[in-house]
Parts: sequence; C-alpha cells; structure tokens
Amino acid sequence: MLFVKNLNDQKLSRKQEDLAQRIAEKIIKLQLSIAGWLNVKTANFSKVQKEIFLLVISAFFGAISLYLIFHSIQ
Repeated sequence: MLFVKNLNDQKLSRKQEDLAQRIAEKIIKLQLSIAGWLNVKTANFSKVQKEIFLLVISAFFGAISLYLIFHSIQ
C-alpha cells in the first residue's frame, strides 16, 4: 500500500509497552463501565423502544459523519 508504514520496523521500548498496556486497560475498563450503565438504563425498554433508541443514535452519528464529510470537501 502506498501510505502505510511497516509497523514491524517500529519497536517500542519496555517502558512504552507498559504505558500502552496501562492505557489499553483503562480504555477497556471505561468501555465496560459505560456498557454496564447503558444496560441498566435500557433494561426495562421494550423491543420497540430499543429499536427507536438505536434509530436515534444511528441518525445522530450519521448526521455528524455527513457534516464532517461535507465540511472536509469545502
């Protein structure tokens, strides 16, 4: 590929690997806590409510994506 660097050429030091591992663990912990919170909030939703919620979230992020695409072209 034209613009892709070979990642095998870049070796990280032990300190950098440890830092990357700690950052990854914190990200995963945050993702799990947010997922748990969302599960609690949506536990009593009916199937229709869940579908509407999914539609609203999808439309929101779709609108943001379109906004970014159109403004990057201009």
